[in-house]
Amino acid sequence: MTSFRAVLSALVLAPLLGGCAADLAEHDYRLAHPIVVEEKAAVALFARPAEGAPLSSADRDRLGRLAEESLRRGAGAIEITAGARPGEEAGAQAFAQTLADTLRAWGVAAVNVAVASGPDAALQPGQAQVRVPVWEAKAPECGTFDRGLNPDYANAPHSNWGCSLQRNRALMVQNPADLVRARETSGRDGARASTVLEKYGKGDATGSAKEALSAGSTSDVGSSAGAKSSGGSK
Repeated sequence: MTSFRAVLSALVLAPLLGGCAADLAEHDYRLAHPIVVEEKAAVALFARPAEGAPLSSADRDRLGRLAEESLRRGAGAIEITAGARPGEEAGAQAFAQTLADTLRAWGVAAVNVAVASGPDAALQPGQAQVRVPVWEAKAPECGTFDRGLNPDYANAPHSNWGCSLQRNRALMVQNPADLVRARETSGRDGARASTVLEKYGKGDATGSAKEALSAGSTSDVGSSAGAKSSGGSK
């Protein structure tokens, strides 16, 4: 009789318990308020200076800011495209190469250069476009309380819970790509880095101590051993 009641209770409670299952997004603020990381592009146009004239300080400053964006949150190689009239591709190529060299001087490694000429070219002759692909984090919008402030039957928090944490992460992260994938290892020794930081905090020298003894050759070691053995025989 007891087993029959247990089976009957299980059959009655199973649909009820299944209906009470809550969405994980109600309990995990990272799912309820996700940070979306998208690939965007910072684009700037540059006018080719007069023949023999260098880049202006304003253009160098703009290239420096583009380089900083690429180093901070770059999503790929920088693309430089210079417009040219048919037959003037060499001058446009040299202008684009000057822009690329300036970016490399700021620390950028990957820069691709191309020239567009002809009636179908999107750029005007004498212009160059610098396109910097970057990662951008979309911060969630907070302040919604769809489920109210009181816990519901699933003991879930209110719908705005954790949104400010996610929004702050999206606004403060240096490289948004870090939110979706891990960086490649640098190859540095973590234990050594911890030791250096500990010494730095104490005000001690962070370099490795030099050995007082110099390395000897095999002949030196052999002659020293022979001198000791001959001295002992006396």
